[in-house]
Amino acid sequence: MTDCVGRYTLAWMGGIGTTLRAFGLAAMLVLGAMSGAPRGAWADGPLIGVVKTTEGAVELLRGGAALAAEVGGEVHLSDRLRTGPDGAAGVTLNDGTLISLGPNSLFEFSEFEYSPKRGAFGFLGSALGGTVLYSSGKIGKLAPERTRIRTPVSVIAVRGTRFAVRLPAAGGN
Repeated sequence: MTDCVGRYTLAWMGGIGTTLRAFGLAAMLVLGAMSGAPRGAWADGPLIGVVKTTEGAVELLRGGAALAAEVGGEVHLSDRLRTGPDGAAGVTLNDGTLISLGPNSLFEFSEFEYSPKRGAFGFLGSALGGTVLYSSGKIGKLAPERTRIRTPVSVIAVRGTRFAVRLPAAGGN
């Protein structure tokens, strides 16, 4: 009888050991995958839009990491979009706002709030260099006084539905 209990105990312990080994392996795989990604590659802010078009060199700057911007890629609050000398990009925000960048451009998604149920709206984008085309979505139509584009030398209060701004090429391009 002791022998049976002993074997049962060993079998039970073997089952736990196998489970713990599997759990440990899974944890190592997850941690390994996380450590392989660039620091800050995960989104720091809420999802506010999607990359719709890219051409040439286009990067998404997030939390100190430079990621290749891809069509369908997520855009989060505080992200920066940078285009190279041959680059162009287009982003659609959650309210339907369109932001297009030409070559050597840098744009930061500084503020974005679109909560129709609460009546809370606002957009602030920072054009830091290059060419930016803005076409308003619902925020620009429902709360034009809360829609702004900041440049290194001014802040544009958007009252229309579409405009372009051209600045010297962004630094680092």
